[in-house]
Amino acid sequence: MSLKMIWLRLKKDKGALLGMFLVFLTVIVAVLAPVLAPYDPEVQSLMERRAHPSLQHPFGQDIYGRDMLSRIIYGARTTLIAGVLCVLMSGIIGSFLGLYAGYYEGFVSSLIMRVMDLMMSFPVFLLAILIVSVLGPGLVNAVIAVAITTIPSYARVVRSSALALKNAPYVEAARAMGAKNGRIMLQHILPNASASIIVMSTTGVASAIISTSALGFIGLGAQPPTAEWGLMLNEGRSFITSDPHLCMIPGLAIVLLVLGFNLFGDGLRDALDPRLK
Repeated sequence: MSLKMIWLRLKKDKGALLGMFLVFLTVIVAVLAPVLAPYDPEVQSLMERRAHPSLQHPFGQDIYGRDMLSRIIYGARTTLIAGVLCVLMSGIIGSFLGLYAGYYEGFVSSLIMRVMDLMMSFPVFLLAILIVSVLGPGLVNAVIAVAITTIPSYARVVRSSALALKNAPYVEAARAMGAKNGRIMLQHILPNASASIIVMSTTGVASAIISTSALGFIGLGAQPPTAEWGLMLNEGRSFITSDPHLCMIPGLAIVLLVLGFNLFGDGLRDALDPRLK
């Protein structure tokens, strides 16, 4: 399916367009953070702690007197990078494990899928907490933990495609012409699973953002003074009744970005579905 056809289908889905706008806006904010942020996100003003929104500080100031708008802008960069890195790591590793397990038969393939089944038997977030507890708190370790927990999803999807396609006529023709197994898997099987991988990755970023933000909220993700939306929620939760802006603003930022990725992922799934005309 051509990119033009995909775009024409996406244009008809208002939800997908809204999702694209929210994601694109966040990316622009993240890229231009040094230009858009009115203040240094780490400069404190203890005399103005928990100040409410004003003309000088449209989003108010946090518990250390730091400008909330600047921290939201820089937090977009941190949160977005964390979500994308989670998906890249899990998508690449999971795809190759699933490709191997689906194309080959034997003990190693069975072992790979039994490990995937074992990982999927644990609640994703609890498994992420366990991994971070072993590695230690921090944003990098939180990204690694979330990526590990989502590897099985990609492995199962790609394995299903590999099982269905490894005996397809064009694969048999490539094999008869002397193509090696590695080339067959990468050039003939994996591209046919790319649509599913792309859709999973789009919605997977939303899930990864929620998970990394949740780890930051409970103190296992990003550490102070990093500008990260989950950490900002944690810092303001004790003042939710007296200074609700400390929680509402980063919480709304997470909701809008996750909503954007989910809407875009749903629209992309419909656009890539060959059964729709």
